[in-house]
Amino acid sequence: GSWDKPSLDEAVQEGMLGLARAVDKYDPERGLRFSTYATHWITSYVRVCFQRAVTGCLRVPSQLHDIKSAYNKIIRDALHLGSDPPEQSSIAEQLGITEKRLTTAIRATGSLVSVDAPVTSAGSGRYKGSMAGGDGSNSNELLILDTLKCAEPRPEDQVEISFLRQCLENAMATELTPYERDILRLRLGLDSGEGKTVREIVEISGGSISMSDVRTAERRAFKKLRSPTSVHTHNLLAYLDLAGADVQGSLRR
Repeated sequence: GSWDKPSLDEAVQEGMLGLARAVDKYDPERGLRFSTYATHWITSYVRVCFQRAVTGCLRVPSQLHDIKSAYNKIIRDALHLGSDPPEQSSIAEQLGITEKRLTTAIRATGSLVSVDAPVTSAGSGRYKGSMAGGDGSNSNELLILDTLKCAEPRPEDQVEISFLRQCLENAMATELTPYERDILRLRLGLDSGEGKTVREIVEISGGSISMSDVRTAERRAFKKLRSPTSVHTHNLLAYLDLAGADVQGSLRR
């Protein structure tokens, strides 16, 4: 078996579960032979086993699988007779359902694709060998997972940013005055995520400070945070070194 197809042992186990279910629900007074009654439950359990394997963790109603099976049978019969496969609208009319329902069944019961599967172009062959001595995968091949992109930062990056933010907050609380902290927060956008210009800070303060006061406070705050004698300097420099920045140049500014 594979991740999308049960093995013979798994199918036999499902059949045994169906047999056990038939034993529990069999009623001799109904006049049915036990073999006839058990066949229904065994085939039902095995069929559901294969259906679950196709859709994986997605729970798809069995009615959609039945529609897909009937659809495939009509396509096979048409190809066997040497004729072109009928249109979906014609097949939906034969099945007595709407074309939208048929399209939903085909999409919902499609096989899942593993993100660890290699990306293969049309006409390129997949490696088929004994795979002895390993898992048979080529470490240099491009996987589907490698082509997926996410706009959100990686979890490890979020943790690093969280630690950096906490380290910066501790340094600002220890080294800077409340006035300098407020100026730096507004300039760097530490609270809102959007930095403000010097003119915007003056407008926020209502004109109580000048543009030169804002620039002076900003330079004084950066000088304190870059000071080698600062308690939290070594923590901030560790993040600069991790990012590949010029640590000595940052100290000289």
